[in-house]
Amino acid sequence: MVTLSVGRRWLTAQVVLGLLVSLISFVSAEDEPQAKQRLKWMQEALDNLEPQSSELKTKVALTFGSRPLLRYNDPTRGGAGDKANLLLDAGVWRLGTEGRPTALVTVEIYRVNNRSHIMTFEFLSLTKAKCALKHKTEKIRWDPAASALSLKKLPDAPKPAATAATRLVQMRQVARRFVAKEIVHTDSIECRLLTQPIDRYQSEAEKIVDGAIFVYANGTNPELGVVLETDGKLWRYGTLRLTSAASSVTLDGRQVAAYERFDTRGRTDGPYHSGGYEMDRGK
Repeated sequence: MVTLSVGRRWLTAQVVLGLLVSLISFVSAEDEPQAKQRLKWMQEALDNLEPQSSELKTKVALTFGSRPLLRYNDPTRGGAGDKANLLLDAGVWRLGTEGRPTALVTVEIYRVNNRSHIMTFEFLSLTKAKCALKHKTEKIRWDPAASALSLKKLPDAPKPAATAATRLVQMRQVARRFVAKEIVHTDSIECRLLTQPIDRYQSEAEKIVDGAIFVYANGTNPELGVVLETDGKLWRYGTLRLTSAASSVTLDGRQVAAYERFDTRGRTDGPYHSGGYEMDRGK
């Protein structure tokens, strides 16, 4: 979820209580009649992002996944005080096709006042290596100077299981120990855990026997994430921000991460960045 300035338009999130999700008749992005067209627009927007790196030499590290890790929409979200601004469709993609992602990129399509559409991006670096993304036609560039991911030893962790299936059970249990919250306007919203990880990976080069990314959503929108990894001997964890809103994460009741509200007019070299542009009216 981003707060975006496009001309004089600002997009901000509206609150959707996680407890109400089960009471709302929700039609997923994939089931809507125009879903294929919107996916094409998002894919085209992603294809217009050019990865650049002087340190990452392999093609797999600088290639986007062919499909989003997570696809969602949320017709209850939009601009502040204007329900005509709708989040029509969105997806989270991984940059890097092997091992831990080099970065995560979220693409969202908003409809503004039934007249035009806005394409927004969120960028999150998961590597210490220098890596930039530049849009081919729009004034969007991201040059992260650091990684957003800082892995720490997981306290009170179980011994990593020998099989992938049992490790997934362990990771799901660990993910429930985290509580993710964001501030929307003046309201503190507790995000709900999506029990299925959006990504699962391993890497012999990075000594990752198993790794997964879990996300915590406000309504249907992923706002925060937790990375869990094991080398086969111990577990490590790291938190991720997937929102421009002020947010925080606790582990067993103790705060382990806090993020200030992100200003989209700020610097472009942070590990997290967001921006966007107005699409053609026909879209």
